[in-house]
Amino acid sequence: MTRVVMIGVASAAVAACAVTGCSNGSSTGTSATTANNASPSEPTSAGASGATTVLVDGQAQKVSGPVTCTAAESDINVTIGDAATGVGAVISNDSPPAVHSVGLGNVNGVTLGYADAAAGHGNASATKTGNSYKITGTAVGLDASNQQQVTKPFELDFTCP
Repeated sequence: MTRVVMIGVASAAVAACAVTGCSNGSSTGTSATTANNASPSEPTSAGASGATTVLVDGQAQKVSGPVTCTAAESDINVTIGDAATGVGAVISNDSPPAVHSVGLGNVNGVTLGYADAAAGHGNASATKTGNSYKITGTAVGLDASNQQQVTKPFELDFTCP
């Protein structure tokens, strides 16, 4: 049963990443790139709009590409980076924002994510100051090599343009 739930959580997180790029709402973007020779411990920068940071288990993740925030009904679809190395999230327009899903992609061989639809499997919360957001929580995934559930703390700091 745990295996089915974990596959569902991972699928929901991946779907959240895919949905963020497919919304019909308006979107704006700000470049958030690191140099190809940058150390993985260096945070991603978003230029004048503020720094963008993606941390998983306390380690900065190398993410290249724009920060995009797209309004979709009462939610905001967020993408940080490109399709190959990026992450995605769906948050509400509420104050404070509710986190519906986060897709962190493949981290050390484990696809990590969070979805509020999968109760009891991870958690996430968000704060907002102006156009800047901070999402923190615990993502879950399944280590395919040993069929074990993996949980990792994460933090996303970004500014919507």
